[in-house]
Amino acid sequence: MRHQLLRAFGVCSTIVAASGCATTALLEQELTKTNTQTVLAFEETVYNKHDVQTAFRHYVGEDFIEHDAQLAGAAGKAAGTAAAERAYRALIGGESADAHRTFSRSIAQRELVATQSLWSRGEQAGVTLPVVDIYRLREGRIVEHWDVIGSAAQSGGGRRGPGAEAVPGASLPP
Repeated sequence: MRHQLLRAFGVCSTIVAASGCATTALLEQELTKTNTQTVLAFEETVYNKHDVQTAFRHYVGEDFIEHDAQLAGAAGKAAGTAAAERAYRALIGGESADAHRTFSRSIAQRELVATQSLWSRGEQAGVTLPVVDIYRLREGRIVEHWDVIGSAAQSGGGRRGPGAEAVPGASLPP
């Protein structure tokens, strides 16, 4: 009888431990999903709705760090969220009203989210740039941003050849 109780206790302990691991994995998946939604909402609000103030108010945390040298330089010596918001306003304010991003994909792991998109600078500008943005979130808010912006030639520069549409943002040799 005692062995049966010990065995039953051991089985129960194993089940509880396994369910704890499953719960942790599910929580990580949910965090990753929520962080991805936050980043996509931020990018949609900034780049497609051109509403920087709302994007920063809803999605960006305190002590935001901008690693894009152009935006960080535009923010001046004052670091932080308010300076970054001013830099983003200047960036978006300098774009054509029809400038927008077309999002291709996102990759996320816990607090890190990366997106790939094509940034159409507007019909008058006639330039589309490939962009990869990387964000770090803390407690559901964006706290850091890095990006890589390609040249118009890297986005195809208006030239299209066989297979050019196969991978969004890919370029073919001339």
